[in-house]
Amino acid sequence: MRPYLPKLLCVAPSLTQQAIIREIAGQHGLEVVACQGEADTLPLLGQNFFAMVVANELADGDSFQLIETVRLSLAHATLPIAFVTGSADRALAYNAMNAGATEVFTRLEQVALADFIAGCASAPLESLDSGGTVLLVEDSDSHAEYVAHLCTMLGLRVDIYKGVQAALANYRPRKYQLAIIDVVLDDIQSGIALVRRIRMNHLDRQPILVMSGYDDLPRRLLALKSGADDFISKPFSPEEFVWRVKKVLRSYAGHDRHGAEPHPAGDGTEHEFMHTLSPREREITRHILSGSADKQIARELGISYWTVRSHIEQIFTKTGALNRRDLMARFIGK
Repeated sequence: MRPYLPKLLCVAPSLTQQAIIREIAGQHGLEVVACQGEADTLPLLGQNFFAMVVANELADGDSFQLIETVRLSLAHATLPIAFVTGSADRALAYNAMNAGATEVFTRLEQVALADFIAGCASAPLESLDSGGTVLLVEDSDSHAEYVAHLCTMLGLRVDIYKGVQAALANYRPRKYQLAIIDVVLDDIQSGIALVRRIRMNHLDRQPILVMSGYDDLPRRLLALKSGADDFISKPFSPEEFVWRVKKVLRSYAGHDRHGAEPHPAGDGTEHEFMHTLSPREREITRHILSGSADKQIARELGISYWTVRSHIEQIFTKTGALNRRDLMARFIGK
């Protein structure tokens, strides 16, 4: 899988601010593509960037509208976006996060902005294998069409089945790059049973994403304990779907490149891994281990959904977990 080019997109009319971003990026051997406003930025959105920095005031256009436009693109649905403003206005920060910014910084917070860029650059997203095929198990024709469309936009082919038996009859090891399985199917068996069968009967590492219209804790935990790599609740936005698909596939790609690395054994106490996390990361980790979804965490903590996702990326990096299921398996022994 070919990684994205290490380019950072900087949208700021101030040449001084552009120079600061270039200096930070240069410390990591990264290239900066600079624009002054919305007009010269939009034509560049067909390129690959590992992160984006957007100033509050642009030479033309609206910064919030620009961020929203970027988020409408499946190619940039998971792109880390830093919003930089000259004032510590909470309402301004809220509007930026609501538009889709990942983090908000004032111009004086150069160290924090540098940490953001360094963190994004250390683990760039990878492009999907355009030749891959998805095993989609969904009994709703309309929802199957919706998911298949999103997969097609990502360059993936899709095989659709409505039940467990039909899916098993056509499943072969390494045939599918990803399995997306609904919980409630047009079958006596549930999608969770299919997840369990795949994990029990096949030794190959098969990425599995489970989806369901029932977002209750027992069902979520059962799916993860049965072998699902992640769980997404219906209805979901294209942005969340793309983020979860890329997250699952990227974790497997990293495992295949470097091999499974052993982790120190311990007694499973919270102190063993929580001490490396910030207070907010520890708080979010507890929610993850209890089975809470990203949106639910955001609601309960009163923070942006994008902020939750950013923290989760850092949690996985610091703890060494590949995904939610791996985090649970390592630290609570499930």
